Amino acid sequence: MLHFLKIFLFDLPVTVKGMKKNLFFAVVILSFLLMAVTGEAFVPQTPHLLHLVIEKIRQPVGFEILQIQKIFNYQDIEPDLIKSPTEVSNQVLTQGSISDSNQGSMEIAEKLFFLHPNRFRIEKVLPDRTSFSVTSGLDFLRVVDGVTMSRDKSLVDLYTDVILYRDHESLEHQLVLAGIDTTAVSFQRYNDRICYVIGRPGEKNAPFPGLWIEKSDFLPLKYVVEKNGRWVEFFYTHWQKISKTWYPMQVSIFLDNQLFAMVDVNHMELESGFSLSLFDIEEIRRLYPEPKSDPFDENTRQVEELDRRLEDFKKLYE
Repeated sequence: MLHFLKIFLFDLPVTVKGMKKNLFFAVVILSFLLMAVTGEAFVPQTPHLLHLVIEKIRQPVGFEILQIQKIFNYQDIEPDLIKSPTEVSNQVLTQGSISDSNQGSMEIAEKLFFLHPNRFRIEKVLPDRTSFSVTSGLDFLRVVDGVTMSRDKSLVDLYTDVILYRDHESLEHQLVLAGIDTTAVSFQRYNDRICYVIGRPGEKNAPFPGLWIEKSDFLPLKYVVEKNGRWVEFFYTHWQKISKTWYPMQVSIFLDNQLFAMVDVNHMELESGFSLSLFDIEEIRRLYPEPKSDPFDENTRQVEELDRRLEDFKKLYE
């Protein structure tokens, strides 16, 4: 093999050697031959790999999703949020409500709106509280009971990064913000699947922030983020194709190795006729101002306490 390479590279006519095009092809051939000799496989860099992911899942003009997020062990998180059991039904999916399964879990109906490019809104209704969050590009805003409560996503809400940023530049930037080393790409086996992994592994068998992408079809399978000593893992399963776009019908969320929540999509349809005001963060901030620092009325104090306890993971939502 090496003898062949020597003949190919050094015994070419001088006029051919000087041609950039032929030199480029020689380098390409050399790279593939060296990989064949060493047994190494080609590993794309992060921008190229994320481009392949976006090409796979496609960029729809817009869609609307009705989903249920089931929170486990909710009594330990926020028992006083549950006033009375409510059966989850088609009406619940439309209006948004909450259900107590009497098995230590609660179900929250959510409606999600996506509009190209990278604009989405999630609406949910809790007993005696309304809540929605809006993402526009890299900006984020959460409103609770008519008050802007946060401009930062909570740790467990980061599952939307992988499935809703559908251009590779924004997705890569979001991965960097999540603490993932996007300069490192490797192969790993996950559940008997060969995956590309974006992220730099740490010590042997130690968790590390990263994104696992199935090698055969470029669908994201696993997303791991660490923040302030807490680890969250998102697992994307049951990918389905709606028209030309792909979307995971189920997302499992683990917090510090414990199952925290599961998100199940009940209905998804392509839609693009949304009002731009749904995603206008500046206008929303004007309509729902942040609470004044002083004085606080009792309702505002309760909302702020809800936000604070969420960040400590004592509360479910800000």
